Amino acid sequence: MALFRKLKITIFMLRLMESIQFMKKAPIRIRNVFIVLALGLIPAIACQFFTQEPVDRYIHIRNFRYGKDPAVIRCNRGDRLHLTFSSDDTGHSFFLEEFDIDVKVSPAVEEVTVFSTRDPSDKPIITKELTITAEHPGLLNYLISKSQYRCHVWCGPMHAFEQGKLIILPNTLLCFSLGSLLGVFMIFLLGIFRRSAGDPVSPDDPSNWRDLLKRNKLLKKLVQSRWPQILLMFFALTLIYIVIMTSIFGTKMSGRNIGVLLMWAVWLFLIIVVMTPLGGRVWCTICPLPIFGDLIQRGSLFTPRTGKTRGYNNKFFGLSLPWPQRLDNNWLRIIVFLTLATFSTTMVASPRVSGLVILMLLLLPTLMAGIFELRAFCRYVCPVHAFVGPFAGMSTLALRNRSQEVCDKCKAHYCEKGNAHGWACPYGINVGEMKESDKCGLCLECIRSCTYDNVSLFKRPFASERKIGSMSDAWLSIAIFTIAIIYSILYLGHWPEIREYINILDKKNWDLFGIYTATLWSMVLFFVPGLFFLLARAGQAFSSVKLRTREIFLSYSGSLLPFSLLLWMAFVLPMLFVNITFVIQSASDPFGWGWDFFGTANTPWHQFMPRYIPWIQALLIVLGLNLSLRNILRSWREKELKPLQQLWLSLPFALFLMGVSVGLLLFFTN
Repeated sequence: MALFRKLKITIFMLRLMESIQFMKKAPIRIRNVFIVLALGLIPAIACQFFTQEPVDRYIHIRNFRYGKDPAVIRCNRGDRLHLTFSSDDTGHSFFLEEFDIDVKVSPAVEEVTVFSTRDPSDKPIITKELTITAEHPGLLNYLISKSQYRCHVWCGPMHAFEQGKLIILPNTLLCFSLGSLLGVFMIFLLGIFRRSAGDPVSPDDPSNWRDLLKRNKLLKKLVQSRWPQILLMFFALTLIYIVIMTSIFGTKMSGRNIGVLLMWAVWLFLIIVVMTPLGGRVWCTICPLPIFGDLIQRGSLFTPRTGKTRGYNNKFFGLSLPWPQRLDNNWLRIIVFLTLATFSTTMVASPRVSGLVILMLLLLPTLMAGIFELRAFCRYVCPVHAFVGPFAGMSTLALRNRSQEVCDKCKAHYCEKGNAHGWACPYGINVGEMKESDKCGLCLECIRSCTYDNVSLFKRPFASERKIGSMSDAWLSIAIFTIAIIYSILYLGHWPEIREYINILDKKNWDLFGIYTATLWSMVLFFVPGLFFLLARAGQAFSSVKLRTREIFLSYSGSLLPFSLLLWMAFVLPMLFVNITFVIQSASDPFGWGWDFFGTANTPWHQFMPRYIPWIQALLIVLGLNLSLRNILRSWREKELKPLQQLWLSLPFALFLMGVSVGLLLFFTN
């Protein structure tokens, strides 16, 4: 059998060499994909030769609030695992869906009850020792190396964080992803010295984009009409109402509370994985938070009122005070975002806290609308803007003018000042001066107010914007990158010791929480930005280019965004995939009061594609690294730097991201 396997590998390698000769004539993008796949497959195949003979392993699993010991079980493919269980405090379970077991563990009882995850109604097995074989069916036996075991008995507010990992060696995914990472770095190095017509210097040039409203008359009518937008806003407002009511008055179990699940599983997934990559700040188009404030200011949701208010061509009610000039940046938004990030685990674990925070976020913009002009909350305070704003430049959708010449000749600036057809821009933007998408909330008023029909929606390549204009923008970019890493460790990690630092609900660890808070804020505001500044200084010294450190720092921060966005996708993916059944259950019993509207309240827990979550996460990290390295090179090409200057200027940033990528791949796959 071993000889036959070696023969198959040899034939594969010969075919691989033939493919290399063929790929020399292929287009550059296909060649790049081939390089990544080849360098990923070689170690993935090679590691199969390092399998060891199966052995018997005797493992005792201790369950406690909120973790398991051991938190990681490592074994070889085919090993027979003899598992025994105990509980330190209350009832727990050992839920491992890939192996069809849900072990119920009771305190002070040696025997456990083993249910089938496939069909929990099957007769359970009562035993003192459970034996499983560390293998997966068919081809998956060679592909799947990591499984997550969880707890399926509610044991307290931090119950959702109780988890561990089963790693089966050889780790095919880890070998493949690390090899692919090396392929991405090789493409980066080759790209410095090789230019292609398929890799333009300025893909963010609107002249290369596709105008979505030019020929699609139906879409144009839908965009110009306020009815679809208002209806969607009221639909979102209804969901917000449901979230607030069920969070405050519903069950305290966050995993069965529809308010918590809708916000932190469904909405968070949609805004990170779907809305922002495809539509930028399209959530802001239908966001219900400013709806009451708009009604107070404008006196109408449909018909713009003409008049004069502080230089605008519309009549606004309220004080309409200008926003303080010193706060016309991202710093306040960073503080608000960071404050909510600090208490995020508390909001997720406590439905009532979550509901009250969302209620506050609904009331605050309404109050601010009566005091300040336009949408002051959305522009300067909103934590959602803090997140989706920087990533709007990664989106395939952008709002821009059709002709800069037409904008230059326009003296009325209706897009910014408003008229009888459209309200003044709530974000204070003149479309003729807009080059980036982060400040634009896609309210669509400029499309309605432009009398020259010169504003449109465009489709463009993904992750095409790279420019960051201010230090506060750069700090925000670094902040959301840093928080994504910290969140991954807190929410997806298997270390119960770390989670002790955030448990202020039932264990009241306020002293540890203070240490966590100080660490989080210091990392986000000082240490990581300081590290990027040092990287920028190193790039400047290595390359000897005549660029200021500030300019290099801004370029590094802008090029970090694709990696950050895909890292957030990797983080949020299991939030929905693991909890999808609980969403269905809770929709049928939204308050946890024993209702069953749709007959799904007692649906057995099934995760969505649990075997493939690590693969998707690894691919996202590899793709994010590729896009960020590509963008940093495009930044230097715009400045017409020589290849060696590009290399030395990019190297500190590239090596840093490579190191972070390796660490994240080890985290997500091993």
